[in-house]
Amino acid sequence: MSTEPAEIIAQIAALQPAAEAPAEGQISSAAVVGAKLGGGIAAPGEQRNEINELCRQIDVFKRLQADYSAGWKPNKDAPLAAPEVIAGATCVLLINAEPAATGSDADGWSLKCLNSALKAIEQNEQMPLRGELSDWAQSRFSAAVANSAGAK
Repeated sequence: MSTEPAEIIAQIAALQPAAEAPAEGQISSAAVVGAKLGGGIAAPGEQRNEINELCRQIDVFKRLQADYSAGWKPNKDAPLAAPEVIAGATCVLLINAEPAATGSDADGWSLKCLNSALKAIEQNEQMPLRGELSDWAQSRFSAAVANSAGAK
């Protein structure tokens, strides 16, 4: 398996399940992730609202559900998202953690996405390409530390 981000993105995009149209007022994690990965290439930094909600679900609630009520309201009895969808969400977060996603990271966006991606990897042992995603995340973390040290 390759650890090149472009190849990881393509592999994870290919694993995404077909997302059914959510019921009125519902949000489908699979649909959000599938749209962000759009054929293997996500547009970094676009529509931060949804990506911010993915971060929130991972960071605060420690899980990514298959579906949410309007406003990303979790339901404690809702099933978890499939491991492939969680891997897709992690991939979207790592894409947004790349320096090109923000230009400059004055608002900490890439670090927020990296933090959530690392948590998703840690919390979900069954996700596909977990090792490759972990390597990518560690690479981004090392680069962020190096950039921070160089900026001082």
